Amino acid sequence: MSDHVSVRDRWLGALCYLSILVLIPMMAGGKTSFLARHCRQGFALLFAEVVGVAFILIIDATLGRLPILGFLVVITLRLVFLLAVLVLSVLGFTKAMFGEEWRVPYLEDLADKVPVHAHR
Repeated sequence: MSDHVSVRDRWLGALCYLSILVLIPMMAGGKTSFLARHCRQGFALLFAEVVGVAFILIIDATLGRLPILGFLVVITLRLVFLLAVLVLSVLGFTKAMFGEEWRVPYLEDLADKVPVHAHR
């Protein structure tokens, strides 16, 4: 697959996994199926990030008020969430730069529902 993907599509595909920067490739014209796929997955990852941050803020506002246990729970949740997002972002960025298509674990069903279509 990597022989048929342009350098432009590789860079825009990699940009999809850098949180809010997914909006740049989504607004770019002339999307190939490769770029559309990475846009859908990057947007699904952004959505998961927003939901995860909201969840952690709610837990912090409730359980985080407990003296020691609340602090440990919130710190653990933040660390696990940060590492999961970082790993998925680095994997997606790397796969896009090498011109490979892949499916983000646990987010593939959500990504398939994002209405981004190829134009070329």
